[in-house]
Amino acid sequence: MNKIILLLICLTTYNFGQAQTIDTLINVGNHKLHFNIIKGKGTPILFEAGNGDDGSVWQSITNEIHKQTKATIITYDRAGLGKSEIDTTKISFQNEVKDLEIALKKLGYSKKIFIVCHSFGGYYASLFTHRNIKKVKGVVCIDIATPCFFTKKWSDEFIQTIKEEDWKMIKQYKPGLFYALNSFSNTAEFMQDKFLSSKTPVTMIMAENIQPMIKEDEKEKWINCCKELGTMPNHNFVIAKNADHKVWERNPAIVIEEIVKLYKKTK
Repeated sequence: MNKIILLLICLTTYNFGQAQTIDTLINVGNHKLHFNIIKGKGTPILFEAGNGDDGSVWQSITNEIHKQTKATIITYDRAGLGKSEIDTTKISFQNEVKDLEIALKKLGYSKKIFIVCHSFGGYYASLFTHRNIKKVKGVVCIDIATPCFFTKKWSDEFIQTIKEEDWKMIKQYKPGLFYALNSFSNTAEFMQDKFLSSKTPVTMIMAENIQPMIKEDEKEKWINCCKELGTMPNHNFVIAKNADHKVWERNPAIVIEEIVKLYKKTK
């Protein structure tokens, strides 16, 4: 009897010491989106990955962020990426954001949110914020794309550089990326007046090492556009030294620090 009581005490202690993790598929209409959630309290932190990446890209830093903030951590796979399904008849940039809203409401996280975004994920985060300006408490942007740089003209030219065989491979293995790239120019034009503004607290983290897709003669503009976003009123600009595009891979400390700092500031 004493052994049973001792075992129950040990199991109870273990469960209290471990954050509850949920791995689930949420129906948003004609398809399901995959979510991974570390349960916590306060304003949830939603992670928005870059083009072609799914929620697993954040795994190396989410536990530490949860530990320091005690917040609920939400990562997910956009349609056609990772474990998420895709409805190719209705897929669009705007519908992806609407589907995210549906999923968050079903999960019980529709009242307030804090967002961390990377690369083209900044566009999804921006439209979500534009549509939910009072709900989004803050955004940490990690080397994100901005309308200042990703104009319709630049997007049109970039799409022309993708080879036919690459299009086929992308469509087969990452259909979500295929449809995102297919509407790249339209998205760039649509988002020109809907990007993150001074109404929302923002930290812009720019990688010191400019990503390879940016040409040598474009680097100065890339840097200036990042600075422009990061130095707006209510925004903060940070350069991640010795870091590449996925800043948290080589410099996780600065990413974790800036997320925790802005999160606590906006609580």
